[in-house]
Amino acid sequence: MTSDKAWYWLAAGVLALGLNGAYQDGQFGWVHGIADRSMETVERASTRGLSFVTPAEVMLGRNSEALGWKEATLQRMQEKFACKRMEMAERQIDMGQMQRDLAMARVDRQMAKVQMKMDKVRVIAMENANSAQRCSGFSRMVVTIPQIEVPNVHIPEIQVPVVAQSHDPI
Repeated sequence: MTSDKAWYWLAAGVLALGLNGAYQDGQFGWVHGIADRSMETVERASTRGLSFVTPAEVMLGRNSEALGWKEATLQRMQEKFACKRMEMAERQIDMGQMQRDLAMARVDRQMAKVQMKMDKVRVIAMENANSAQRCSGFSRMVVTIPQIEVPNVHIPEIQVPVVAQSHDPI
């Protein structure tokens, strides 16, 4: 019996971890939508309730102290709802930033994979080139020559006078 309970608790823990992971990945956006709509509905109901309660109290002749207390209570409830909406908005912003960071990490991971594959192709190409051109007794040296751009230089023309040739028998 205790081992059955342990298995149930283990299954509940695994389920909780899976749900938490899905929540952190942003797969439960619909839950946030339901919570937002319910908060909006309650806020509208409290606002409409305040607009109905006040005239009823005045018509029934209730004292103004109780009326002020009820208005203050409804005002506090509206303030709490506003705070909750701010918290939910901040949570949504944080979730958006986390999703952006996850997307950037995925892109970086894909770029690293592509770079590794390109490096592997280069190594294979170099090995194939080395094996095709290998000569016994000689080692192969790879020299990389950078391209140098030579600027055009204007060389002035110089007139050289013609000199008579003399024959020196020395």
